[in-house]
Amino acid sequence: MNSPIFEPKAEFTAILEGNDETIDLVHAALCIAGEHNPKLDPEESYRRLQKLGERALTQIDTAQSLGDIANKLCHLLYRQVGFCGDSKDYYNPDNSYIDRVLETRRGIPISLALVYISVGEALGLRVVGVGFPAHFLLKLSHGDSSPTRQSDQTEGVLIDPFAGQVLSVNDCKDLLAVSSDNTMPFKPEYLQTIGKRAILRRMLGNLKGIYLSKKDYVEALSLCDRLLLLDKDAIQDRIDRAGVLEKLECYEPAAQDLEQILKSQPSMPGSQALKRKIGELRAQVQGRPH
Repeated sequence: MNSPIFEPKAEFTAILEGNDETIDLVHAALCIAGEHNPKLDPEESYRRLQKLGERALTQIDTAQSLGDIANKLCHLLYRQVGFCGDSKDYYNPDNSYIDRVLETRRGIPISLALVYISVGEALGLRVVGVGFPAHFLLKLSHGDSSPTRQSDQTEGVLIDPFAGQVLSVNDCKDLLAVSSDNTMPFKPEYLQTIGKRAILRRMLGNLKGIYLSKKDYVEALSLCDRLLLLDKDAIQDRIDRAGVLEKLECYEPAAQDLEQILKSQPSMPGSQALKRKIGELRAQVQGRPH
């Protein structure tokens, strides 16, 4: 029996139609990867994750304390299997695509986090994202924790999937000091959990930044499109897409993006500059040979 045809664009759009809690992050990440690699077989990635989950079930007793569970989960994935951060080639796009991360066992914090989330769920645990500045973290708690409980922000064990280790709050303070070169003071709200849409936004934003830095505007356009599916009113994402469209000499769509911003925010700061830019883009359209 043949596997169903994988349609990443349509499936990503469908995923976003539900509420935040129903989003399948792995499926969404595979859709993002599938647009980059049309030959991607999502079933292979699911098989890899299933095997990791089965292995975890044989090694980790969830009746233990959360600290013990978290340490054993890190030991399994980081020490035994070898999932770790790629500090040598951090901005390689492969480190952000879940299919490649599962193959190479190298990634950045947020892509490695998806592996921990999947294996944690196989254990019946709740593993959620923490939007820590410049270094995505996870919070592990028991599976009966309600996502709406106020105490969820303070209960649980923090995990750094990049280094495969459990962190204390003091460890997080040290991590921020290093990553910000002591320019950013620690705030308790940095350890708050974030929703799945916010995780997808961070993943897509990372990739968009990588491809813009490489001047790969075709890849960047796809990521801008996905970001606007998450939030059609995101002004910066629409400005970025207009910039990418201009680089690709798609002047009229670029002008339409900027016009949409002005329509929704007519009195925004910089509106006159946007109007001038729209005029320049339209002039480019009119100046083309027919």
